Amino acid sequence: METIEKVTREHLRSMAAGETRTFTLPSAQACDNGKTTAYQVQNLENCKYSVQTDYVNNRLTITKNPV
Repeated sequence: METIEKVTREHLRSMAAGETRTFTLPSAQACDNGKTTAYQVQNLENCKYSVQTDYVNNRLTITKNPV
């Protein structure tokens, strides 16, 4: 799985409702930043994101859910 620098708003906005994506990030801090981005974007996009963090492997799994 390819490592990306950070989870962006564009990554989240491009997700379809019900879609789940796993992002491999360079650090645990990048995982926390991605989680924060998801929770900020859900207020702008009128949806909910479920986020699971795997700090051992620096992976963030995000699911976009309709409201």
